Amino acid sequence: MFFGSATPDIKSYYRAVEENKITLLELTKRANNANLPKIEIIDLKQELANGNRSMLSNELYKSIEENLKEKRQTILFLNRRGYSTFIMCRNCGYTVKCKNCNISLTYHSYENKLKCHYCGYEEPVVKICPACHSDKIRYFGTGTQKLEQEIHKQFPNAKTIRMDIDTVTKKNSHEEILKKFRDENIDILIGTQMVVKGHHFPNVTLVGVIAADSSLNIDDYRANERTFQILTQVARTSRKRKR
Repeated sequence: MFFGSATPDIKSYYRAVEENKITLLELTKRANNANLPKIEIIDLKQELANGNRSMLSNELYKSIEENLKEKRQTILFLNRRGYSTFIMCRNCGYTVKCKNCNISLTYHSYENKLKCHYCGYEEPVVKICPACHSDKIRYFGTGTQKLEQEIHKQFPNAKTIRMDIDTVTKKNSHEEILKKFRDENIDILIGTQMVVKGHHFPNVTLVGVIAADSSLNIDDYRANERTFQILTQVARTSRKRKR
């Protein structure tokens, strides 16, 4: 039995190095001796303090703009699908939750529905608070649909394509989206975790991670480890730089 990973989990690494239960084989160089791209971390709190209320940092915006001018491709990674991640009443604080899982429902703008990403439960959009009957229902958080809308707004001439569970429901749609991105030289690919694993796009020179620290807050004691794994995988996707 063989295990292969560019980012092995701590448990597997411990079994190999400390317990000698697994033979550790390491690749010390990337293909063609390529270097990892330059990584920049942007503090969005500072961006907000400077008046930038966009989902994109000024640095990422400039880099996308440069890529578009140079006919290079960009991947934008946001590990949350949908449009808004939760819906809350500003009057009483009521949050719309799944009747089965008791977790916040996510708003999907294209279907105009609230969905549970765990059990698949759906319900119509809430316009009046069930608890206090206020109409002060507000949408919070960010998903791939909202990011796609933001990109269309800021880069109206850019060709974009989105890949998440909502867009790969049909047979072979996953492969078709990736093929279209590669062969038709789509400018920007927007997606969740499925866009960053095991793909080779020679013309991708920029990968932007939106809300990179959001996965640190998931209900999992391995949240830090999993965040490191996915960000490392994201970094390997770019041939030049990541922001």
